[in-house]
Amino acid sequence: MDKQTLRKVYLGKRKTLSTLEYQRRNQLLTTQLISFVRNKHFKNIHIFLPITSQKEPDTFPFIYHLWENHPEINVITSISDLKTPEMQHYRIDKQIVIQPNKWGIPEPRNASLFPIERIDCVLVPMIVGSKTGHRIGYGKGYYDRFLQKCSSSTFFLGISLSPLLEGNIYADKHDQKMNATVTPFQMHPFNKEY
Repeated sequence: MDKQTLRKVYLGKRKTLSTLEYQRRNQLLTTQLISFVRNKHFKNIHIFLPITSQKEPDTFPFIYHLWENHPEINVITSISDLKTPEMQHYRIDKQIVIQPNKWGIPEPRNASLFPIERIDCVLVPMIVGSKTGHRIGYGKGYYDRFLQKCSSSTFFLGISLSPLLEGNIYADKHDQKMNATVTPFQMHPFNKEY
């Protein structure tokens, strides 16, 4: 199966999750993420904001957990420029208003720009990922461009609601490999201590 077909198949699988199964997987995912961040020394974690109507992994419970339990950690998110395709990064907290844009993508309003070189962990959305650290996203390249600009010490954590696949799932040269992945079913490390 080629990359485009895998993307289509796993997007379809995600969209057909029942409400109860979607909620169950997100609860398990949140538990995995809370476990992951425990005893880490991350100061600036970049977290994507989900389109829950598309059954993307719901990162909001994890964000709320960080705000309540880890005030020393800055939560960073981004706004995508759909013309360039680049992303600008912003620090968010409980006071920041988050609203969907005209495409339904949640975005912060009146947040402060945050320097990319200070981000030390990125939660990377995956439609599906592999046990070798590769991922399939939406195919627009936003995250590959973003990750290439991060510090060499930044930790890349792939996030998916689907189980991991065997093999490299047709990784391209420009694709950025994950340091670990988290699914509702497992935490899988690759090439960095975590």
